[in-house]
Amino acid sequence: MVHCTGTYAAGQSNSEESWRSNLRTAIDLSTRRMESLRGSQGAWVHALGIDIHKVFSNDQGDYGTLVFQPYVVRLNNVPNPPSFFDDGDDWALNWRIANFNYTGLARGRFNLRIGHFEVPFGLEQNINTNGTLRQYSFSDRGIKVDWGVSVNGVLERLDYEIALTRGSGNDYRTRHDPYLFSGRVGTPATNNLILGFSWLYGDVLGRSDLTRRSRLGLDLALYHRGWELLFEVSGGENNHLATGNFLSELSWRTPMERTHLYTQLRQTYADADTGWRDGTRITLGAKYEFTPHISLSSELAHDVDALEPASRATGLTVQFRVRI
Repeated sequence: MVHCTGTYAAGQSNSEESWRSNLRTAIDLSTRRMESLRGSQGAWVHALGIDIHKVFSNDQGDYGTLVFQPYVVRLNNVPNPPSFFDDGDDWALNWRIANFNYTGLARGRFNLRIGHFEVPFGLEQNINTNGTLRQYSFSDRGIKVDWGVSVNGVLERLDYEIALTRGSGNDYRTRHDPYLFSGRVGTPATNNLILGFSWLYGDVLGRSDLTRRSRLGLDLALYHRGWELLFEVSGGENNHLATGNFLSELSWRTPMERTHLYTQLRQTYADADTGWRDGTRITLGAKYEFTPHISLSSELAHDVDALEPASRATGLTVQFRVRI
């Protein structure tokens, strides 16, 4: 990542110098190859974007943070692409994160966020998974990031974020009228043991229609030296049909965090007209950082069972990523 600091030329305005203070920018480029081990043709995902992070300050201290991450994404032969793509061979502008969090009201204890941000729910509230192979349970909820507003803060004994968002994901405008009310309250993210409670309710936009989703969830994270033990369990309804989700992860990092190894177990339960169905997926993942700016990741996923038996799969995904 390039940190925009240094000596400024004579004649630069104070406003320009103020803008460049506490500013970090990076160009982010990644290429991802997905290969099915059951004979299907492989797929590619290419992404190019800019990552801007700016902290605004005055004489009284910090009063806001801007995060701006627009990406151009190209798909080639991708099955079941996200709803903002026309098909699996398409280009699209992906708004990963684009929001301003105003923190000047109560020294970080009560903040106001507006823009495009991660829906506050579960483990992903505290773990940055944007642009990585390592993901958690957002696919169960059908939405990861959304347009809207939130109140959030860091108190002595808990962190919280409560959001009212559009329910449409990447694109704000839609022919439908979705909405989403969500939130998470948990012990401080700086602890070695973190507990959280989450909720979600609303109409979430899919590829062509709305799904009424409701969830309650609990998450736990335990950190000890280079080891991480993570759990998340949630339950609720999709269009009044019951569903449940369980995820666990054990991971290990080297002291300098250049190597990261992890394994995940996911179990999903869903009510249907024919009765209860369940799915189980096991994932093995690895990431190696050649430098702080260049990394190679891989993930091997196997469906022991699937909600739809015909959709059982075993797949290998490899991603090369450069941030400069």
